[in-house]
Amino acid sequence: MNKEELVDSFNNGDIEDNILPYFNDVLTFLKYANRNGFITDLNLNEIPYDELEPCLPYIDEIGLIGNLDYENIADDIKNTVLLYQLEKDTDKTLKIICNSLVTDVYPMNGGYYLYLKDREELADLFESGGRDSGSKDYAKSMLGENHWEPYWDTTDDVYRDVIEDLNDKNKSILAEYIIKHIGGQDFSLDDYDDELFSNFSEEQGTEDTFQITTNNVMTLIGDRGAMKEMLKGDLSDLKSELYSIHNNAYNTAYTDEISKDMWSELSTYFDVNSWESETKQTASGRQIYNEYLKIDSFYQIIYDFLVANEGNSYSESFLDYWGTLIGTITSLMDDDEYSWLSLSVSDYADWTLTKKYINELFPDYI
Repeated sequence: MNKEELVDSFNNGDIEDNILPYFNDVLTFLKYANRNGFITDLNLNEIPYDELEPCLPYIDEIGLIGNLDYENIADDIKNTVLLYQLEKDTDKTLKIICNSLVTDVYPMNGGYYLYLKDREELADLFESGGRDSGSKDYAKSMLGENHWEPYWDTTDDVYRDVIEDLNDKNKSILAEYIIKHIGGQDFSLDDYDDELFSNFSEEQGTEDTFQITTNNVMTLIGDRGAMKEMLKGDLSDLKSELYSIHNNAYNTAYTDEISKDMWSELSTYFDVNSWESETKQTASGRQIYNEYLKIDSFYQIIYDFLVANEGNSYSESFLDYWGTLIGTITSLMDDDEYSWLSLSVSDYADWTLTKKYINELFPDYI
């Protein structure tokens, strides 16, 4: 076969029938074509997948690696070519991938950042399903813009669950509140029949009445029965505030534990402490807020995807099919290359943390 016939056979994909019978393999043919000055006439995108790997270093050596066009090469060699380019020139190849294949990733500050239209997108990395609700649902609730309060009725006894957990400083604040709102008023023993109130009446030398004073308010606070009577009566507004304090503290403690676990899981792929943001103005004058999260190892994710899908030709095997980093990662999860992120969710908030938040929140309510 003459040169023209060899070129036509190669470019028409008739390699097995018209090229390999005369050459040991495609690499040998490429070297022959280069020596004889017609290698640039060849469509290198026609190299079969099973012949490509040994050819790539030679194609690179003679400066023609750029002739392998990702858009035009055969599907079954796309990932092999991209994998070779990734390892040969990592930074250049990753930037090409960002520009045309995984388009929600941006080179910034010496690293690669994921652009998030909404933080809830990250919830797609968590497994779904479970006894009550899947990790994905919890993560989505945590990442949503609205404050999430999973519990609305957190206590049926604010004395036991709030007052008894107050530190000394907050008990003093509570005492000041009580004196301010009901101090010095006469209360009837017909309305308040706890023994403590009878003691107050006796100490104060009154018949059938008593007062809450600076001298006895701390005693009142320390007495469960008497205080609960007051909370049902003239301190009912205080009772409502105490319910709100417990509800807020309990939900905050509960969601804080989930949040801590969630960001720990997300740190598998991201530097969760590295965020970038920008505000842009549209032509109509509307302000747009953009947020970016640093990817811990963009290279590794891309490398793992290409290795897992090397030689495949179905559409889901290509980065541009997914088009996003989250899609790329979840495809690896679906194929059991990566594990789904998961949350260990308790049915109850941590008591120690709830107590901490009760004392932190208390001065803001009372």
